[in-house]
Amino acid sequence: MTRRTLPMLGPTGATKAAEADDPLELVGVPVPVDEATFDEMARCLVEEYVRDGWSDERLVPLFRSPFYAGLHVIWRRRGEPWVRALIADERRRWRRPNPTPNGGA
Repeated sequence: MTRRTLPMLGPTGATKAAEADDPLELVGVPVPVDEATFDEMARCLVEEYVRDGWSDERLVPLFRSPFYAGLHVIWRRRGEPWVRALIADERRRWRRPNPTPNGGA
């Protein structure tokens, strides 16, 4: 493998100056998906938190909060029992028990 030096990116990018209409923040775009794809997206999001060591007591409130739009839409569409079952499934799949099974954060 040949190593090559990559150009350093400054505040204006490699070759283009910033323009007044350039976005200054990330912009999300909704994409229509079928139910199976929606469920797989939910599984992937939960997997990340479970594998990162989050407890159920910390994770479930994220789904309830509209601030976490991706998680919240799952909670609204599927409901809390479905979300809790998904978390439990991912814990079994990755052999990651709830680090605080009796409560706490």
